[in-house]
Amino acid sequence: MAPADTIRLKSGRTIVADRVSEKDGRVYYEVGDNSYAIPRSLVETIETSGPPGSPEPVPAAAAPSAQVTPPQPPRKEAVESAPAVVRDGRVDTDALSALERAGNPSATAAAFFAAGRYEQGRGNRERARSYLERALHFAPENPELLVQYAGALVQLGRAADAIPFAERATRLATNSAEAFSVLGFACYSANRTPDAAAAWTRALQLRPDENVRNYLAKAQRELHTEADFTQADSGHFSIHYEGASTSDGLRQQVQQALEADYKELEQQLGIAPQGTIAVALYTDQAFFDVTQAPAWSGALNDGKLRLPIQGVGQVGPELARVLKHELAHSFINQATRGRCPQWLQEGVAQLLEPRTLGATRGERLAGLYQRGAQIPLNALEAPFLMLSPFEAVLAYDESLAAAEYIRDHYGMEPLRAILLRIGEGSSTETALRAVIHASYSDLEQRVARYLPAKYGK
Repeated sequence: MAPADTIRLKSGRTIVADRVSEKDGRVYYEVGDNSYAIPRSLVETIETSGPPGSPEPVPAAAAPSAQVTPPQPPRKEAVESAPAVVRDGRVDTDALSALERAGNPSATAAAFFAAGRYEQGRGNRERARSYLERALHFAPENPELLVQYAGALVQLGRAADAIPFAERATRLATNSAEAFSVLGFACYSANRTPDAAAAWTRALQLRPDENVRNYLAKAQRELHTEADFTQADSGHFSIHYEGASTSDGLRQQVQQALEADYKELEQQLGIAPQGTIAVALYTDQAFFDVTQAPAWSGALNDGKLRLPIQGVGQVGPELARVLKHELAHSFINQATRGRCPQWLQEGVAQLLEPRTLGATRGERLAGLYQRGAQIPLNALEAPFLMLSPFEAVLAYDESLAAAEYIRDHYGMEPLRAILLRIGEGSSTETALRAVIHASYSDLEQRVARYLPAKYGK
């Protein structure tokens, strides 16, 4: 197979593409049959990487843009070289069954490991987890398999389940930076920040890694800021707050609002996040100290709902919308297994607040589409945090317009179906084609016609 190209974004995200080219300040890339484009200003580097279909980096479920270097394949002395089990672009399940019957545990483990890595590379995370789990049945003490399986669980939003496997990997491979890195992401995603910091510290002692270093710094900022916080657990949430700046009345109102939103979102999307959701209520300065988010951001969901509430005495209409918006991200991440493109993530979250463009913003956006001055949706798949304030406003409006169009013309259920297909491993464009029979280009054209019809000019 020909080498693939790796696009490393300034946000920390990594894209492995079959082909990459640059023209007129944009980076164009292809993954399978799908073509995408992003502004060159969002790209840190472009480099030659492994073959197409290489496994995705293991992300923390708590932060969709977080990535850790993927573990290496099992050592030869631990598991034999894998027999060929991928044929004609799919895993040969008959070959896997034959290997199981042959009674060679090491070869069978390697084969299921190879199948799991292949499905990871295709974005089929649940299928990958299943194959990796089967591999562990035949080689339960192989640290590399344990690391990969733990990473797969984290990707699926099952961080608490991943921790025992990652811990066992660190005991079996005490000098594995990968094992400690994945343990750190699992602990962080499960709201065990002190344990995450300890694991990442050990990982960095074993091998320098800038991404892990950044997440350790974030965990340490969080631990410092929240050292004197009080924790209140109830229902689906664990709320962390500073007693001096957050009244009991406000905390209780936040809790009640979130519980009501949880029930409504569960009914609307037919799915719910796994485990308890952490919520942190900060002063404005503490919020920016911990998250280092851009000044235009008003809240953040990186697995923990983080909200600045300085000067707020009660949950009014605006805070209520913010709470539901940020909680919606947790539901969308569960539906898509953390694979949702940012424009769809933000578009659906705004719909669920609920929020509409309104006449003024709708007319302005319609004019931009008529002039071809909008940001292409396929350039808005990466997180928005690196955007300027002007670009961020436009990105959110375009995201809402696209989600509004899909809901108004097809209904909420097809929008949910798109999310679930992405979670099953489909690319965004493949999911759009399957559900609303539209490519990215088709969707852009339809939104361009929809905006003036709904909002005027």
